[in-house]
Amino acid sequence: MTSEVRTRTGNRRTVPKDALKACPSCEEPRGNKRQGWQPIYQGDEIRGYTCPACPEWGEPIRRVETARGVRFMAVVDATPPGAMKRKQAKRTFDTLDDARHFVEEVRAEVAERGSLSARELTVEKALGDWLATRTKLRPPTRRNYEAQFKPVVDAFGEVPVRDLKASQVEQLVASMLTGGKRDGEAFGIWAIRAAVGRLAQALDRAVRDGIVPQNVARLIEMPSDERVRGEALEHWETEGHGPEATSPNLDLFRSKADKHRDSGAWRLTLCGMTRADIMGLRWSDIDLDEGTATVRQGRVILDGKADYIGDTKSGQRKRTVPFETIEPGTVTLLRKMKARQAEDKLSAGTSYVDSGYLVVNEAGDPLRPELYSDRFRALCKAAGVPVIHLHSVRHTLAFMLHRLGVTPGDAAALLGHTVQVHLSTYLPESGASGIAAAAAALGGRRAA
Repeated sequence: MTSEVRTRTGNRRTVPKDALKACPSCEEPRGNKRQGWQPIYQGDEIRGYTCPACPEWGEPIRRVETARGVRFMAVVDATPPGAMKRKQAKRTFDTLDDARHFVEEVRAEVAERGSLSARELTVEKALGDWLATRTKLRPPTRRNYEAQFKPVVDAFGEVPVRDLKASQVEQLVASMLTGGKRDGEAFGIWAIRAAVGRLAQALDRAVRDGIVPQNVARLIEMPSDERVRGEALEHWETEGHGPEATSPNLDLFRSKADKHRDSGAWRLTLCGMTRADIMGLRWSDIDLDEGTATVRQGRVILDGKADYIGDTKSGQRKRTVPFETIEPGTVTLLRKMKARQAEDKLSAGTSYVDSGYLVVNEAGDPLRPELYSDRFRALCKAAGVPVIHLHSVRHTLAFMLHRLGVTPGDAAALLGHTVQVHLSTYLPESGASGIAAAAAALGGRRAA
């Protein structure tokens, strides 16, 4: 004979007929044991007993046998007041005490907040919610942010933010320092700082909304920033000072690139324009009479497939570059490019795509940004100069500008930097010399 007992959650549970003799959860014989055994009531009648190691029959907790051994599964009613659809909170724990604590927390939160929205906020959802607030991000930047916090999501994306511990974040940092990439290589310091930084920004919102009492991501010690700066940055060597400053490799590259079909574009690269700047340039942005190019937009690779065309990375990147002043003869090379594209259009006929972009292929389609980088490397080899990254040409020009005596503010304006970024990147040790120069100037004034 069996009987049904309605639990405190309203569920009916069948009590085995021998529950008076043994615990119905673990089947431990009761014998003459009394201490800690809890009665199972049906009305006023006792139908059995549960042992001290198992949940009481009326608790929303079940003892389960797993490959890991005995565990305790809590299934708590978490239906908000007035809701039509029933909602439950479910988790499995290693100990009965942990399961009971979970039940208490869920019930208290539903009573206080009317729902489990705070408890259900996982790390992955918190990061997604934070990113959704960044409404003015360019799509490439948004993709970069998602890539930056992916190691965090992979590590504990499903963990509720309320359960996240600083020790877990420390363990993630340690694992990223020793490996974790697809190729087994360790993450760079900047990537680690970016991952934890994005997590910290997301948890700031959780602290603000009262979901967690503190931001555990801000409690850990981060690896020091070891980004390469100053002369250690990859670049073609520069020599001399003032009007005598030169870069032999840059000159060799120019001589070879001037014979390329996109020679005018390579001159713009040697004027400090980024790949995104040049890939986004249209002929309407070029003033051949004035010898200037106005950067209004950028074109980059998005998700490794499609191109993205939109605003420049920063406001400083929107600028007009007097390329003929920097690289005399560029106007002539650009006119040759334009004439060659007109010939391509005549040859292709109606199949030609009149995109209006400065750098296109023989069919008129805008050149893929990564192909421009491939061609740069090929030209470096053909010119017999060190093969550096395309972006490192800008590093070369920055050091050249300093050797020429150009002020950091003016150099930053040409390259599309803020002065702060320019100084920290190219002149990280300038503070001491700047202080000395300022002190000498003030001291000299007083002595006079």
